[in-house]
Amino acid sequence: MINITEFLDKYYNPGEKIILACSTWPDSMFLLYKILESSFKDNLVVCYFNHKLRPEADEEEKWIEQLWKTHWFTVEIAEADIKNIQKLYPSKSLEELAREKRYAFLNAILNIYEADKIITGHHLDDKIETFFFNLARGTKLTGLINMTEKSGAILRPLINTEKSEILNYLDTHNLEYKIDNTNFDTEITRNKLRHDIIPQFTAINTNYKANINNLIWYLSEVKDFIDIEVTKFLNEQWIQIFNSGKYRINTLEIYGYFYIDAFNSLSTLLQKELIRHIYFISNNNSTIWLSEANIAEIIRFINGKNNKTIKEIASLKMRKENQIIIF
Repeated sequence: MINITEFLDKYYNPGEKIILACSTWPDSMFLLYKILESSFKDNLVVCYFNHKLRPEADEEEKWIEQLWKTHWFTVEIAEADIKNIQKLYPSKSLEELAREKRYAFLNAILNIYEADKIITGHHLDDKIETFFFNLARGTKLTGLINMTEKSGAILRPLINTEKSEILNYLDTHNLEYKIDNTNFDTEITRNKLRHDIIPQFTAINTNYKANINNLIWYLSEVKDFIDIEVTKFLNEQWIQIFNSGKYRINTLEIYGYFYIDAFNSLSTLLQKELIRHIYFISNNNSTIWLSEANIAEIIRFINGKNNKTIKEIASLKMRKENQIIIF
């Protein structure tokens, strides 16, 4: 079981505000109760966002307000009618829009309290579920690694804790929490994974959660190694091309450049990962919509015979000048 005081000591200074994203469901309520037991209790800011998608949400909102009056933590509540807002953005799913509005609210809270971290209740079961969800949908290393203890402003104290441990603690100590009944609708893909598919691994190995978690850690180490190699390559190419003095390029207007011959000396894996990296930094740190066909197209462009040409995919823009690629 997570030692919340050790976790908070690791990431927070005394007096620093602790912003907790609270759904009133078991995971975030477990964190709320544990923080209230710690020396950081007076720093706690509990944030609840009502998406107006479920009848129970209004009751949850009232309940968290009542809890505040009992335990005297700071509470911040906001709401948005996501179904009506979606009419203005028909291309976005309810889930995507709800997430956008929720994190806009949380980021506003960060600014108000001059904080830089948000604690969420994601646990090991969420991590494994996302692993399989992304695997089935099609992904690369980043999608398989998915949730980590710290990712940008997000902290996940429970990411290596099983949901059963959380529920057992709450029930043993008679601590109240709410349940989202939509989580039992197996017509929803994630719920089908959660209730029908993933539990079947128990018949093969009861320790499957730990084994999958170990695999995710291993893939994370592989990605770290690849990222180091890609960064090293680009840094070396920048220095070589800049010091050669052969090319007059305004370095303030580009991300980087590399020799075509040097690119071709890389393994196929590193060539593809280099292109993913360039796409990632060109598209607001996202590789969404970058397909294997796109990557193959970019490699053909790099090795094409034509000079002084340009290749654009989404916000990625590459330019070929003589023997170098500029992006």
